[in-house]
Amino acid sequence: MGSLIIVLPIVSVLVGLYFITLGLWELRKGVNRKQYIKYMFTGLFLLVVLTPMIWLFGSSSLMKMG
Repeated sequence: MGSLIIVLPIVSVLVGLYFITLGLWELRKGVNRKQYIKYMFTGLFLLVVLTPMIWLFGSSSLMKMG
């Protein structure tokens, strides 16, 4: 369980960066602006909101276990 708490935020950051890269690529092509917005907000949500929440709740659950 402890290793999952370490791996999950790293995966979240990598997927968030992937979505941001897809959004920038979509903006570069300039075809679908709605798709750009979806990719960017999904990536930013994963980076800015979900990753710190996983670290915060993960560290608190580790303290309860130990």
